[in-house]
Amino acid sequence: SGEEQSPRLFQFHKDGFLVLEQFFSAEECDSMRSQIQRIVAEMEVPPHCRTAFSTREEEQLQEQGSSDYFLTSGDKIRFFFEKGVLDEKGNFLIPKEKSVSKIGHALHAYDPVFKQITHSPKVQELGRKLGLERPVVVQSMYIFKVQSFKLSLTPHQDASFLHTEPLGRILGFWIALEDATQENGCLWFIPGSHTNGISRRMVRAASGASTCVEFVGSEPAYDDKQFIPLPISKGGLILIHGEVVHKSELNSSESSRHVFTFHVMEAKGTTWSKENWLQPTPELPFPSLYT
Repeated sequence: SGEEQSPRLFQFHKDGFLVLEQFFSAEECDSMRSQIQRIVAEMEVPPHCRTAFSTREEEQLQEQGSSDYFLTSGDKIRFFFEKGVLDEKGNFLIPKEKSVSKIGHALHAYDPVFKQITHSPKVQELGRKLGLERPVVVQSMYIFKVQSFKLSLTPHQDASFLHTEPLGRILGFWIALEDATQENGCLWFIPGSHTNGISRRMVRAASGASTCVEFVGSEPAYDDKQFIPLPISKGGLILIHGEVVHKSELNSSESSRHVFTFHVMEAKGTTWSKENWLQPTPELPFPSLYT
Protein backbone atom coordinates (compact mmCIF):
# COMPACT_ATOMS: atom_id res chain seq x y z
CA SER A 1 0.00 0.00 0.00
CA GLY A 2 1.04 3.60 -0.54
CA GLU A 3 1.00 4.18 3.21
CA GLU A 4 3.61 1.57 3.93
CA GLN A 5 5.84 2.74 1.08
CA SER A 6 6.17 6.40 1.91
CA PRO A 7 8.61 6.12 4.86
CA ARG A 8 10.77 3.89 2.63
CA LEU A 9 10.67 6.40 -0.21
CA PHE A 10 11.58 9.13 2.25
CA GLN A 11 14.51 6.97 3.39
CA PHE A 12 15.62 6.46 -0.22
CA HIS A 13 15.60 10.18 -0.95
CA LYS A 14 17.42 10.89 2.30
CA ASP A 15 20.14 8.22 2.00
CA GLY A 16 20.43 7.71 -1.75
CA PHE A 17 19.87 3.96 -1.39
CA LEU A 18 17.20 1.59 -0.14
CA VAL A 19 17.48 -2.05 0.94
CA LEU A 20 14.49 -4.26 0.09
CA GLU A 21 15.09 -7.71 1.55
CA GLN A 22 13.57 -10.79 -0.14
CA PHE A 23 12.42 -8.83 -3.18
CA PHE A 24 13.09 -11.83 -5.42
CA SER A 25 12.46 -15.46 -4.48
CA ALA A 26 15.18 -18.08 -4.08
CA GLU A 27 13.78 -19.75 -7.23
CA GLU A 28 14.16 -16.53 -9.24
CA CYS A 29 17.76 -16.17 -8.03
CA ASP A 30 18.54 -19.80 -8.87
CA SER A 31 17.04 -19.43 -12.35
CA MET A 32 19.42 -16.51 -13.04
CA ARG A 33 22.40 -18.46 -11.71
CA SER A 34 21.67 -21.55 -13.78
CA GLN A 35 21.06 -19.43 -16.87
CA ILE A 36 24.47 -17.80 -16.40
CA GLN A 37 26.07 -21.25 -16.04
CA ARG A 38 24.60 -22.16 -19.44
CA ILE A 39 25.81 -18.90 -20.99
CA VAL A 40 29.34 -19.38 -19.61
CA ALA A 41 29.43 -23.01 -20.75
CA GLU A 42 28.74 -21.87 -24.33
CA MET A 43 31.04 -18.84 -24.14
CA GLU A 44 33.60 -18.25 -26.86
CA VAL A 45 36.73 -16.33 -25.92
CA PRO A 46 36.79 -13.17 -28.05
CA PRO A 47 39.63 -13.05 -30.61
CA HIS A 48 41.28 -9.99 -29.06
CA CYS A 49 41.88 -12.01 -25.87
CA ARG A 50 43.76 -14.70 -27.80
CA THR A 51 46.56 -12.92 -29.62
CA ALA A 52 50.06 -13.14 -28.25
CA PHE A 53 51.50 -9.63 -28.43
CA SER A 54 55.15 -8.73 -28.60
CA THR A 55 55.87 -5.10 -29.37
CA ARG A 56 54.62 -2.13 -27.40
CA GLU A 57 52.72 -0.89 -30.46
CA GLU A 58 50.96 -4.20 -30.97
CA GLU A 59 50.07 -4.12 -27.32
CA GLN A 60 48.36 -0.78 -27.77
CA LEU A 61 46.46 -2.03 -30.80
CA GLN A 62 45.51 -5.00 -28.71
CA GLU A 63 44.15 -2.68 -26.03
CA GLN A 64 42.29 -0.73 -28.70
CA GLY A 65 40.74 -3.99 -29.82
CA SER A 66 39.56 -4.75 -26.34
CA SER A 67 38.36 -1.20 -25.78
CA ASP A 68 36.29 -1.41 -28.94
CA TYR A 69 34.90 -4.68 -27.58
CA PHE A 70 33.86 -2.79 -24.46
CA LEU A 71 32.53 0.29 -26.28
CA THR A 72 30.31 -1.78 -28.56
CA SER A 73 28.98 -4.05 -25.81
CA GLY A 74 25.93 -1.94 -24.97
CA ASP A 75 23.62 -3.90 -27.24
CA LYS A 76 25.25 -7.34 -26.90
CA ILE A 77 25.99 -10.05 -24.35
CA ARG A 78 29.75 -9.94 -23.87
CA PHE A 79 32.34 -11.42 -21.52
CA PHE A 80 34.88 -9.53 -19.46
CA PHE A 81 37.68 -11.56 -17.92
CA GLU A 82 39.71 -11.23 -14.77
CA LYS A 83 43.36 -10.36 -15.47
CA GLY A 84 45.73 -13.27 -15.80
CA VAL A 85 43.19 -16.01 -16.43
CA LEU A 86 44.07 -16.57 -20.09
CA ASP A 87 47.38 -17.53 -21.67
CA GLU A 88 48.50 -15.71 -24.81
CA LYS A 89 46.57 -18.12 -27.03
CA GLY A 90 43.33 -17.43 -25.18
CA ASN A 91 43.26 -20.73 -23.28
CA PHE A 92 42.00 -20.73 -19.72
CA LEU A 93 44.57 -21.12 -16.98
CA ILE A 94 41.85 -21.72 -14.39
CA PRO A 95 38.30 -23.11 -14.61
CA LYS A 96 36.27 -21.17 -17.13
CA GLU A 97 33.49 -20.25 -14.72
CA LYS A 98 36.00 -18.64 -12.35
CA SER A 99 37.64 -16.59 -15.09
CA VAL A 100 34.82 -14.22 -15.93
CA SER A 101 34.49 -11.03 -13.90
CA LYS A 102 31.27 -9.85 -15.50
CA ILE A 103 28.90 -10.32 -18.41
CA GLY A 104 27.30 -7.23 -19.98
CA HIS A 105 25.64 -5.11 -21.04
CA ALA A 106 22.38 -6.24 -22.70
CA LEU A 107 21.31 -9.37 -20.83
CA HIS A 108 18.04 -7.56 -20.11
CA ALA A 109 17.28 -7.33 -23.83
CA TYR A 110 18.55 -10.60 -25.29
CA ASP A 111 18.30 -13.24 -22.60
CA PRO A 112 14.79 -14.48 -21.77
CA VAL A 113 15.50 -15.14 -18.06
CA PHE A 114 17.13 -11.76 -17.39
CA LYS A 115 14.60 -9.94 -19.53
CA GLN A 116 11.77 -11.44 -17.48
CA ILE A 117 13.42 -10.45 -14.19
CA THR A 118 14.17 -6.89 -15.37
CA HIS A 119 10.60 -6.33 -16.53
CA SER A 120 8.94 -8.35 -13.78
CA PRO A 121 5.64 -6.93 -12.42
CA LYS A 122 7.20 -6.19 -9.03
CA VAL A 123 10.03 -4.17 -10.61
CA GLN A 124 7.49 -2.23 -12.69
CA GLU A 125 5.36 -1.64 -9.61
CA LEU A 126 8.41 -0.37 -7.73
CA GLY A 127 9.17 1.99 -10.62
CA ARG A 128 5.65 3.38 -10.36
CA LYS A 129 5.95 3.80 -6.58
CA LEU A 130 9.17 5.73 -7.20
CA GLY A 131 7.20 8.01 -9.53
CA LEU A 132 9.05 7.01 -12.71
CA GLU A 133 6.98 8.07 -15.71
CA ARG A 134 9.04 6.94 -18.70
CA PRO A 135 11.75 4.66 -17.33
CA VAL A 136 14.01 2.92 -19.86
CA VAL A 137 16.61 0.23 -19.22
CA VAL A 138 20.07 1.41 -20.26
CA GLN A 139 22.30 -1.51 -19.29
CA SER A 140 22.58 -4.69 -17.28
CA MET A 141 25.45 -6.76 -15.88
CA TYR A 142 26.01 -10.06 -14.16
CA ILE A 143 28.88 -9.71 -11.68
CA PHE A 144 30.64 -12.77 -10.28
CA LYS A 145 32.94 -11.38 -7.57
CA VAL A 146 34.81 -14.69 -7.36
CA GLN A 147 36.93 -15.19 -4.27
CA SER A 148 40.16 -16.12 -6.04
CA PHE A 149 40.60 -12.57 -7.33
CA LYS A 150 39.46 -10.65 -4.28
CA LEU A 151 39.09 -7.44 -6.30
CA SER A 152 37.57 -4.46 -4.59
CA LEU A 153 35.46 -1.83 -6.32
CA THR A 154 36.80 1.65 -5.66
CA PRO A 155 34.41 4.32 -4.41
CA HIS A 156 32.40 5.74 -7.31
CA GLN A 157 29.08 7.18 -8.45
CA ASP A 158 27.18 5.41 -11.22
CA ALA A 159 26.37 8.76 -12.88
CA SER A 160 30.10 9.14 -13.59
CA PHE A 161 29.61 6.45 -16.24
CA LEU A 162 25.95 7.07 -17.13
CA HIS A 163 25.64 10.83 -17.34
CA THR A 164 22.35 12.64 -17.87
CA GLU A 165 21.11 16.23 -18.07
CA PRO A 166 19.72 16.93 -15.55
CA LEU A 167 21.36 14.65 -13.00
CA GLY A 168 19.24 12.48 -10.71
CA ARG A 169 17.69 10.44 -13.52
CA ILE A 170 19.71 7.22 -13.13
CA LEU A 171 18.68 4.45 -10.78
CA GLY A 172 20.48 1.16 -10.17
CA PHE A 173 18.70 -2.08 -9.25
CA TRP A 174 21.24 -4.38 -7.56
CA ILE A 175 20.04 -7.93 -6.90
CA ALA A 176 21.92 -10.31 -4.60
CA LEU A 177 21.79 -13.84 -6.06
CA GLU A 178 23.66 -15.14 -3.00
CA ASP A 179 23.98 -13.64 0.47
CA ALA A 180 26.25 -10.57 0.25
CA THR A 181 28.23 -10.25 3.49
CA GLN A 182 31.10 -8.11 4.75
CA GLU A 183 33.35 -11.12 4.13
CA ASN A 184 32.44 -11.72 0.49
CA GLY A 185 32.25 -8.11 -0.63
CA CYS A 186 28.86 -6.50 0.07
CA LEU A 187 28.29 -2.89 -0.98
CA TRP A 188 29.19 0.07 1.26
CA PHE A 189 27.55 3.50 0.96
CA ILE A 190 28.01 7.05 2.22
CA PRO A 191 24.44 7.97 3.24
CA GLY A 192 23.30 11.28 1.80
CA SER A 193 26.22 11.55 -0.64
CA HIS A 194 23.87 11.72 -3.63
CA THR A 195 23.09 15.41 -3.12
CA ASN A 196 26.42 16.96 -4.13
CA GLY A 197 26.49 16.37 -7.89
CA ILE A 198 29.28 14.34 -9.47
CA SER A 199 33.02 14.85 -9.27
CA ARG A 200 34.23 12.70 -12.15
CA ARG A 201 33.01 11.60 -15.56
CA MET A 202 34.09 8.84 -17.86
CA VAL A 203 33.66 10.06 -21.44
CA ARG A 204 34.37 8.70 -24.91
CA ALA A 205 37.80 9.86 -25.99
CA ALA A 206 38.19 11.91 -29.16
CA SER A 207 38.64 9.69 -32.19
CA GLY A 208 42.29 8.89 -32.77
CA ALA A 209 43.10 9.01 -29.05
CA SER A 210 45.11 6.10 -27.67
CA THR A 211 42.36 5.08 -25.26
CA CYS A 212 38.66 4.72 -25.95
CA VAL A 213 37.51 6.51 -22.81
CA GLU A 214 39.01 9.09 -20.53
CA PHE A 215 38.18 10.52 -17.14
CA VAL A 216 37.33 14.17 -16.62
CA GLY A 217 37.63 15.47 -13.09
CA SER A 218 38.81 13.30 -10.23
CA GLU A 219 37.36 11.18 -7.46
CA PRO A 220 37.84 13.01 -4.14
CA ALA A 221 39.49 11.19 -1.27
CA TYR A 222 36.52 9.81 0.65
CA ASP A 223 36.72 9.24 4.37
CA ASP A 224 36.51 5.49 5.01
CA LYS A 225 34.68 6.13 8.27
CA GLN A 226 31.73 7.63 6.37
CA PHE A 227 30.90 4.37 4.58
CA ILE A 228 28.38 1.98 6.08
CA PRO A 229 28.14 -1.68 4.94
CA LEU A 230 24.90 -3.03 3.49
CA PRO A 231 24.94 -6.79 3.85
CA ILE A 232 21.89 -8.32 2.20
CA SER A 233 20.42 -11.80 1.90
CA LYS A 234 19.92 -13.76 -1.31
CA GLY A 235 16.99 -12.28 -3.24
CA GLY A 236 17.42 -8.83 -1.70
CA LEU A 237 17.38 -5.71 -3.87
CA ILE A 238 19.35 -2.53 -3.26
CA LEU A 239 18.08 0.58 -5.04
CA ILE A 240 21.02 2.85 -5.85
CA HIS A 241 20.65 6.54 -6.67
CA GLY A 242 22.88 7.46 -9.63
CA GLU A 243 24.90 9.95 -7.59
CA VAL A 244 25.31 8.12 -4.27
CA VAL A 245 28.93 7.21 -3.44
CA HIS A 246 29.42 3.46 -2.95
CA LYS A 247 32.11 0.79 -3.08
CA SER A 248 32.74 -2.85 -2.31
CA GLU A 249 35.70 -4.35 -0.48
CA LEU A 250 37.74 -7.44 -1.30
CA ASN A 251 36.01 -10.78 -1.26
CA SER A 252 38.07 -12.47 1.45
CA SER A 253 35.73 -15.44 1.82
CA GLU A 254 35.66 -18.86 0.19
CA SER A 255 32.38 -18.13 -1.55
CA SER A 256 31.44 -16.07 -4.59
CA ARG A 257 29.02 -13.13 -4.52
CA HIS A 258 26.93 -13.28 -7.66
CA VAL A 259 24.84 -10.24 -8.52
CA PHE A 260 22.54 -9.19 -11.33
CA THR A 261 22.30 -5.44 -11.70
CA PHE A 262 20.63 -3.12 -14.17
CA HIS A 263 20.28 0.64 -14.58
CA VAL A 264 17.15 2.55 -15.41
CA MET A 265 16.85 6.13 -16.64
CA GLU A 266 13.79 8.35 -16.29
CA ALA A 267 13.59 9.39 -19.95
CA LYS A 268 10.96 12.08 -19.47
CA GLY A 269 12.63 15.47 -19.86
CA THR A 270 16.08 13.86 -19.78
CA THR A 271 19.03 14.04 -22.16
CA TRP A 272 21.38 11.06 -22.32
CA SER A 273 24.94 12.35 -22.77
CA LYS A 274 26.46 11.78 -26.22
CA GLU A 275 29.79 11.45 -24.42
CA ASN A 276 28.75 8.37 -22.41
CA TRP A 277 30.61 5.20 -23.37
CA LEU A 278 27.23 3.48 -23.70
CA GLN A 279 24.95 4.65 -26.50
CA PRO A 280 21.60 3.35 -27.67
CA THR A 281 21.83 1.76 -31.13
CA PRO A 282 19.36 1.23 -33.97
CA GLU A 283 19.44 -2.49 -33.05
CA LEU A 284 18.73 -1.71 -29.41
CA PRO A 285 17.12 1.59 -28.49
CA PHE A 286 16.78 1.72 -24.69
CA PRO A 287 13.68 -0.43 -23.98
CA SER A 288 10.88 0.84 -21.76
CA LEU A 289 10.83 -0.67 -18.28
CA TYR A 290 7.04 -0.78 -18.43
CA THR A 291 5.80 -3.43 -20.84
